[in-house]
Amino acid sequence: MWSQKKYIGSTKEREDLCRLYIEFDGDMDRIMESALCAETEDEPRIREVLQRLIEAQEIPAYRAFTHESAQKRRNRRGKVEMEREEAETKQKEMGITSEDSLTALIKRKQQSNEQKFNSLISDLEEKYCEEEPKRSGAK
Repeated sequence: MWSQKKYIGSTKEREDLCRLYIEFDGDMDRIMESALCAETEDEPRIREVLQRLIEAQEIPAYRAFTHESAQKRRNRRGKVEMEREEAETKQKEMGITSEDSLTALIKRKQQSNEQKFNSLISDLEEKYCEEEPKRSGAK
């Protein structure tokens, strides 16, 4: 079974980071958005893994990675914090306090969509399906 604890620091994570680094030409913004189990707090660890891979010449040294400015790093952290605060605000507005309430909200939405769909089908059947004409007497 997959586990975040087993994944972090594993060979699989290293391979995934390698692939993302090459795919995004060393752009840490995109790497951090795409990496599994990557939070803002994990950035120094991820940078260190990538730096070791560069030093071992397993991946190329892209300028976007090796010369990333401190300002860009701060902006990335700020953006993540703003998104986190926005998500918490939306969660409060929707009355979601736990995963259970989120699950209940999703189920209610699915039921509502199912009712709308069934209503649409009934309306279409009424409009376009004609009853077969009744035959009178034997021939």
